[in-house]
Amino acid sequence: MSKRKIFKNARIVDTINESVYNGWFSVVNRLFEYVEEGNYSKNLVGDVVDLSGGYVVPGLIDAHMHIESSLLTPRRFAEAVIPWGTCAVLQDPHEMANVFGANGVMFMIENSRPQPLRIYTAIPSCVPPTRKHLETCNAKISAADIVELSKQESVVALGEVMDYNGVLDGDKEIIRILAAARSAGLSIEGHSPTLKGRKLSKYIAFGIRSDHTLTNPEKILEQLRKGIYVMLQAKSVTEENLTFIMKLKDKSRILFVTDDIPAADLLEGHLNQVVQLAISKGWNPIDAIASATKRPADYLGIKDLGSISPGKVASFFITEDLGRLRPSRVFINGKPFSSRTLAKTRRKKEFTTLLRIRKLTKLDLRMLKNRQTVRLKANIITVNKENSLTDLVQEGVEFKDGHPTVKHKDLVQIAVFRRDKVEPTGSIGLVKGLGLQEGAFATSFAHDSHNLLIVGKEPEPMVSSANAVIQAGGGMAVSDDCSTFFQKLPIGGLITDEPFKNVATKQRTIEDRLKLMGVKHQHPLILLSVLALSVSPRYKMSDLGIVDTENSRIMPVIPARGV
Repeated sequence: MSKRKIFKNARIVDTINESVYNGWFSVVNRLFEYVEEGNYSKNLVGDVVDLSGGYVVPGLIDAHMHIESSLLTPRRFAEAVIPWGTCAVLQDPHEMANVFGANGVMFMIENSRPQPLRIYTAIPSCVPPTRKHLETCNAKISAADIVELSKQESVVALGEVMDYNGVLDGDKEIIRILAAARSAGLSIEGHSPTLKGRKLSKYIAFGIRSDHTLTNPEKILEQLRKGIYVMLQAKSVTEENLTFIMKLKDKSRILFVTDDIPAADLLEGHLNQVVQLAISKGWNPIDAIASATKRPADYLGIKDLGSISPGKVASFFITEDLGRLRPSRVFINGKPFSSRTLAKTRRKKEFTTLLRIRKLTKLDLRMLKNRQTVRLKANIITVNKENSLTDLVQEGVEFKDGHPTVKHKDLVQIAVFRRDKVEPTGSIGLVKGLGLQEGAFATSFAHDSHNLLIVGKEPEPMVSSANAVIQAGGGMAVSDDCSTFFQKLPIGGLITDEPFKNVATKQRTIEDRLKLMGVKHQHPLILLSVLALSVSPRYKMSDLGIVDTENSRIMPVIPARGV
């Protein structure tokens, strides 16, 4: 039997009764043993730890997130988030899946299994993202893959069903995937940014249990009435939403999640920051903590986490201020967390495949074959810098030598090229509202199919940044007239096993350079990486053209008739 540890002078956060009481507790064999109110009576044998009145909070549980969005392997992600009090997550590895299929999912499962962070897995449901041929996809996950992957112990869910149009249209393949998930007893995650009324009901009827997309009071009310768990990302923690939520008699179906979070943001916090944001806007601290501990544990069916209770796994943290929720000490499985307990990432050759695209030239970025100066009407994607939503406008654009003349306008070029073709194969369009005044950005990490995405003001820096990514076999690069700064992503062109703080520092450098070049969005990398996401409202760019995501159709950049 392991030696007993006794923690005295604790203020225990009770997520069951939503209260705090003074008490003490003991830990044996990684489990809470005694959890008692009052003073420790010194009649037990064990090492005593004096918490000096610190608050004891159950480890936080992130019920919807994507490890790859941090650009980190599971062990480096654990290195980043455990110090912020996170003890468990449900990962949906659809980035690796969209490039490598079921093998990519298994890579993430195998490298998650030995980590001190408990990592559950949701099998990606939409690989490819849609069945409407809106882009060239690089992998596929079938109903048969769902059956096989569901046999892995850590697999508890089917990942967010983003192809809601496919579900509503009765697409046979996505219906088979949903049926396989139900037969395997998996929880089914949703993704319904715009559905309401009968369409929402029909979608939920297939077994969908949750939604994490940007929300508002009207949407929250309808989803709760229809039995959905509402997941709040930071962007949904608004005054309007919290005013509505505070009036609810039952908040048991309201959860906090992170979804996509860059490594640079992990320098400041993880799920604790979302909870802290809600508290700062008036949410009762204990109730808010319950939405990141007990409630996600109940949602995911995790019986041994979520509260400071006898028999639960002793993963918890100490904080001096519930309003700030910044851990001073973190315990995982009853022991103080140490990065020495992180398991090494096991690499496999098939995940180091290089991008097949040859180096680009300026000619590859010409939008027109006609080299004369002409003015044409163009469909232009517009960006809302506040929330990453996109729309479409039609404006006249001048072209010279096949390139748009955008130098003194609020316009940039956007190109998406297939990662698996030697000759650059794709589409080039225009974006308005990004704010970029000079330079360019390129990345092999572009949701969800992860073809090569390039955004820039002029062809020369676009070529420089793209070729840096191509030459390295994957990564992200930002270029101006003088230099190119690069982050290599050697595993699938998506993630790296570099130490977390190195990656975070490089990300910050890229984001700072983008902001200096004029990008107005608070999180430029998140915004840029979703400009090719064919299931995110409302208009995106793929290698096939402009994607009208709501109507599942491809639109030309230059309509049939110009002016």
